[in-house]
Amino acid sequence: MIFFRLAVILITALFAATACSPSPATSNKLVIGIGSTLNLGNNNPVFIQRNANVWETLTELDDTLTPRPGLAQSWEVSSDGRQWTFHLKRGVTFHNGDRLNSRLVTANLLRMKNHPELDYYSTFSSLVSAVPKDEWTIHLEFSSPVVDLPNRLGHYFAGVFSPRAFGPDGKLDRPIGSGPYIYSQSRIGQYDRVTAFAQYHGVKPHFGEIEFKIIGDPAVRIMSLLRGDIDMIAHHGGVPPSYLDMLKDRRDIVVAAQDVAITHYLLFNCARHPFSDPASRDAFSRALDRHELARLILHGSGIAARDFLVETAVRWNRNRFSLLPETDEPVKRQLAALGKGNALTLLLSQGDASSWSYRHTADYLSDYFAKLGVSIRIEMLESGAWQKATQAGDFDLTLYPLSLPTGIPDLLVRRLAYSKGMQVRSIGNTTHYASAPLDALFEKALNAPNVSAHDQAYHSLLDLLAEEKPFVPLYHERYYYAYRQGLTGIHIDPFLKMDLGAIRFAGERE
Repeated sequence: MIFFRLAVILITALFAATACSPSPATSNKLVIGIGSTLNLGNNNPVFIQRNANVWETLTELDDTLTPRPGLAQSWEVSSDGRQWTFHLKRGVTFHNGDRLNSRLVTANLLRMKNHPELDYYSTFSSLVSAVPKDEWTIHLEFSSPVVDLPNRLGHYFAGVFSPRAFGPDGKLDRPIGSGPYIYSQSRIGQYDRVTAFAQYHGVKPHFGEIEFKIIGDPAVRIMSLLRGDIDMIAHHGGVPPSYLDMLKDRRDIVVAAQDVAITHYLLFNCARHPFSDPASRDAFSRALDRHELARLILHGSGIAARDFLVETAVRWNRNRFSLLPETDEPVKRQLAALGKGNALTLLLSQGDASSWSYRHTADYLSDYFAKLGVSIRIEMLESGAWQKATQAGDFDLTLYPLSLPTGIPDLLVRRLAYSKGMQVRSIGNTTHYASAPLDALFEKALNAPNVSAHDQAYHSLLDLLAEEKPFVPLYHERYYYAYRQGLTGIHIDPFLKMDLGAIRFAGERE
């Protein structure tokens, strides 16, 4: 808090110096301030994050998390969910001159099949064949149903690249995609740069170069925008809510918000007393005041969660949780029993605490439950140590953010409830929860022969999770970003991606 107050004083002092600062001259370069690099390295299947607009996917998830055409303009599925036919968009060129066709897409799909360590969501584990039927049509056959395939082809690790970029191990030597911008270079701790692709098949990009300037400190990001050193603050972290009041009265700055597909969860260690007892988890969850947390602590940066997944995911929401606390006699008795034991350890990752203001949330939970007779001790570890501690079960509670990359609950279940965890990435489920009925429901959903059976299995699974509570949702993320007055064409999707090709200064021609 001392650091925050100093930052507030410093930024306020800068107002006088920046109040009359002219907007930077319209140029061929756009500078976006980000909290961390977009470069994921070649151990990652896509090399650079989708926000860079370098690569595209066969499908895209819209604002309701529904799959829409991307590089695939249409598709059909057999009645048993095992055979898919995709029809590709025509006239798409990659950054090295390759053309989108069925052979290129086949090579991309087989890359995932042959290198399962790159197939983060095990989409192609049951792929039997991928056969080009003609130049623009590809036929896929699976050994088991994959009725949610269009959802799985639109997430942020499902990029389509020129096969010339593939190394013998399937990793990318360079991300040669078909997006409106070409990856140029990265400097560790300084920037990532992309340049315009003149042959882009969609709206031609306006800016010749976009620099993602890495500014980890949110206070410095704010100051850079006020000084005119950058044109926009976007990507993870954005504008922390604590700084909104310092920007909203600036006529030269536009502040906007977007509800994104990220939910923040409270995780219980289901393998250690006291939360190995479902009754303890239930009482703790029912005592939560999600409404007060969102109102007093989040200051508009979060929406109190009524269900496991974001509100735009209407397909899955059934209001399984109350926003207000329930403190009936059974809850009070269970909390009293919790209060008789040692202080509970609430473990935080420094990385998450910095990105998501988890320290404030943890302090609130500690104070709130102290009034109910339950002592909570907060411990913060660097990200690697936190990962080891949670996998070893050395905690009682922790906070964890999770997105909804496919628009379906598969990642949520694998990461936090499925007893086998995320096998392809050798990650166990963080809650140490194990349930044969849940595992069976999850595998039933994965192998459902049609969408109806798929959704029914997932709803039964979510109902079971709401009853067992190995983890509970606290709030959904509301993301704030800011940009210089005069920029137009800015829209951020639920996954924080902007169409960079559509951005320009008002009055400038396409």
